[in-house]
Amino acid sequence: MDTSKILPLLSEVKVNRFFYKACGYIDKELDKPLIAVISSYTDTSPGHLYLDKIAEAAKKGVYMAGGATIEAYVIGPCAAYSRNYRYDLPTRDVIAQSIEIQLQQSTVDGIIFIGTCDKILPGMLMAAARLNLPAIFLTGGPAEPGHFMGEETVFPLDTLVPLIKKYIEGELGYESLKNKILKAEEKWINTCGACPELTTANTMQILIESMGLTIPYSSTTPPHHSSKLRYAKVAGTKIVELIQKGLSFKKLVKEENLLNSLRVLNAIGGSTNAVIHILALSNELGLIDRVNLDTVEEVSSDTPFISPLRPNGPYTILDLHRAGGVPALLKELKPILTDTETVIGKTLFEIADEAPEPDGDVIRSLEKPVQRRGALKVLKGNIAPGGALARYTAVKKEHLRFTGPAKICDSLEDAVIKIIAGEIENGDVLVVRYEGPRGAPGMTEIVIVIFLLRMLGLTDVAVVTDGRYSGTAEEVLYIGYVVPEAYIGGPLAALRDGDMVTIDIEEGKLEAEVSLEELDKRMENWRPVKPKITMGALVAWAYLAEQADKGAIIKNKL
Repeated sequence: MDTSKILPLLSEVKVNRFFYKACGYIDKELDKPLIAVISSYTDTSPGHLYLDKIAEAAKKGVYMAGGATIEAYVIGPCAAYSRNYRYDLPTRDVIAQSIEIQLQQSTVDGIIFIGTCDKILPGMLMAAARLNLPAIFLTGGPAEPGHFMGEETVFPLDTLVPLIKKYIEGELGYESLKNKILKAEEKWINTCGACPELTTANTMQILIESMGLTIPYSSTTPPHHSSKLRYAKVAGTKIVELIQKGLSFKKLVKEENLLNSLRVLNAIGGSTNAVIHILALSNELGLIDRVNLDTVEEVSSDTPFISPLRPNGPYTILDLHRAGGVPALLKELKPILTDTETVIGKTLFEIADEAPEPDGDVIRSLEKPVQRRGALKVLKGNIAPGGALARYTAVKKEHLRFTGPAKICDSLEDAVIKIIAGEIENGDVLVVRYEGPRGAPGMTEIVIVIFLLRMLGLTDVAVVTDGRYSGTAEEVLYIGYVVPEAYIGGPLAALRDGDMVTIDIEEGKLEAEVSLEELDKRMENWRPVKPKITMGALVAWAYLAEQADKGAIIKNKL
């Protein structure tokens, strides 16, 4: 038997063609560059409802450019109405893993990622880094704002907070409250799309465009605009060009792209969640030693906050789009950005140069910013030696230095019970611990705490947590992402009720008026709380999650 014939044969016979042909593909398709179209289309969320239309347009673009496509879907839950917020951040890593597994077992030459909300796009970015194929992103864009009770609304809380306040204060009866909520459900936004303020969804869409990974202007284009489909067709043609040029993800996305995204994040006052997503991508790219939590502070210190978008100011994402979108923002920020390649073949600066002039209101000038430094602040101190994070532009200025007694809660549920029971008062520092990456497990988003405090008029409370916050959080001073988390023995675990805690945004301090010796003494007999979840997907997080300063990812490197 002549076994020398086997090796050449193995390289010639492509078993995947058997299965693709069983799906209806023909030779003319399979002989072309094959692009995977990965989307989070689902009919359970307004941010994802129309992504099938974008995917169809993208596939047409691929075929026009001489390629062919396969299509697959990832989960697309909406974090805004999660029944258990511990499952929110893990969505990101599950999506990254599922795409990695799907495409390591398929044969494709490039990828079009299509997503909109919260953890979906960050998961796709992580998958793109792992697979390192030519890749391009298409994002769903923002919804059109609604109107309720004479006010422009961009998120359900815009309707619920005033209604429930009126009910609590006796201005509304129970039946009237229920009827008004039913009307609010239909009016808070007018179209499909991401909630049109600086939620994590819109923040990440904008940052993806700032990294040069999508078609200019597309991230802020609403889904009901016909240009959305044209952008998708262009993306389909561009992915074929990227394959022909051999431009893989890591050839396009480098340290400079991440630094640009951090500058844009600080300039617009984006969601704090975006920081851990950028750090997760930095981790995937092997750049975490150069782009980390300290880098966030360095970038923020010399990046002016120039775009007062909700909840930091009066403008919506559609206002930003009408003002020239991300390209106009890049035009104003150009002196502090670094030029990079993009997926459309132009450099970032070429795109910026072709953009309209900023309007001076939605996008202010570097010389006349809203604030001289960026919207995010990294804090450190004896209860957060590894760092913590705040977005100070959405809170009262008088709270930028805050001192108060700690009220300790060992879970999100504990915090909710104490707030409703009237145990939290204005002037307190509400500490919600054991909600970090491993302790939750899954790093809980504690947006309901902010909602309850606002609803009850407790906006003179500061909140400190090793968990996370929604991009919609406002009014209340909130500090999150504390490193190290309480569950692994971080000093947050040593705090007791009544300890005085000082938060100083300007100085970047998060300190308890407790000596290090006393904190160490308290930890001598410390034991972590029992896990809240003992089976299922989140158990891996309890064992394997990195801390927030590493992107809070599941460890995936040996």
